[in-house]
Amino acid sequence: MNPISRRTLIRFGVGAGLIAMTGGSAGCAWPGPGGTLTIPAPQPAPADRRRLVMIELAGGCDGLSMVVPYSDDRYRALRPATGVDPAKVHRIDGRFGFHPSLQQLSTMGASVVTGVGVANPDLSHFEMLQRWWTGDPDGRTQPTTGFLGRLCDVLGDPAAPAVGVSLGFGATQPLACERVSTMSIDAGAGGAFPVPETGDDGLRAAWLAAQRAMAHPDRTDTAMLATARAATGAALRFTDIAGTLSPAGDSYPATDLGAQLSMAARLIDKDELGLRIVHVPVGADFDTHDNHLPQFAALMADLDEALAALRHDLRRRDIDSSVLIGVFTEFGRRAADNGSSGLDHGTASTAMLMGPTQTGLFGEPPSLNRLDGDGNLIATVNMTEFYATIAEAWFGVPADVVLPGRPTPIPGIIPVVR
Repeated sequence: MNPISRRTLIRFGVGAGLIAMTGGSAGCAWPGPGGTLTIPAPQPAPADRRRLVMIELAGGCDGLSMVVPYSDDRYRALRPATGVDPAKVHRIDGRFGFHPSLQQLSTMGASVVTGVGVANPDLSHFEMLQRWWTGDPDGRTQPTTGFLGRLCDVLGDPAAPAVGVSLGFGATQPLACERVSTMSIDAGAGGAFPVPETGDDGLRAAWLAAQRAMAHPDRTDTAMLATARAATGAALRFTDIAGTLSPAGDSYPATDLGAQLSMAARLIDKDELGLRIVHVPVGADFDTHDNHLPQFAALMADLDEALAALRHDLRRRDIDSSVLIGVFTEFGRRAADNGSSGLDHGTASTAMLMGPTQTGLFGEPPSLNRLDGDGNLIATVNMTEFYATIAEAWFGVPADVVLPGRPTPIPGIIPVVR
């Protein structure tokens, strides 16, 4: 029998690998594999069938490179070293176009919201991520729950194995909740409960049996121990169902994001999980302080290929009308080059929604002729309005139930089902 080291015990204790926390218009079309527009865009499913895949581009993704104001002379003047070639963009209209690497996204279409940010921005990654995770635009309220977690609390069944899942490592603030179970899992492990890295099947079985035994509550438990037992029990229930997931699609790229989105589709396709929200923290770094053009092109190519595979997979599973895909970042980049062929931290950026949505540009694009005192874009759409579109227009949850103030959804993105 192979011995279990102390490091292995720490790594595979509760909380590693699988972490539970309790408490287009109708006329647009999608492309087939060759890029031809052949697949009708879906109409939204009934509200109780709707799901969300939320993709987080941490590091500050440059919205002016993702969706390029190619006809704006000011854009070219501000970015002599980092501006995207206007002749290569995939045009959305006479002013804006998708980055050249977003070829499949340009043909499938997306609801593009430019100028998304907050009224009083901060240039710290940590601070702005915290605001996006918690849905706290000014960073003053500092709620203990996350925006996605509050949605899970409203939408989900407390008895469900997992109402929200983050496909990453460690506990995740966006899904922090109060009344349902949410968890983090390793997409590469297929949702399995973590077990020691050993070839001894008997040892693995004994480990899982011990975890199941420890998950049983006892009337003498302290509050902390009871919470730990409940978390382990939820994780074990989840992994039992995850073991029966349908096979993965075969069109995903062999990348971390490809694995994450493949797992997202398989999880959403399993009704027994009670899952409503999947959070996808992208591991790539969008913090392009130097060498921006080649770095960003590679990042967009990976995003494009993985998103296209996900959307085709959802249609193949006949759940594309039920799934909204969101893409956001904590902030954008500065409007002008930094002198090192890169772009420094900025403020407003571009967010997207895809699936059963009206495609095109929404919101007022920020002006490149009217920047703030640091040379940054002035946000024209508050992040709470973007979130309100997800909460209220997609899920039917009043925005003020899960967000501060009374933000209104961005009109026109989610078609009204009559």
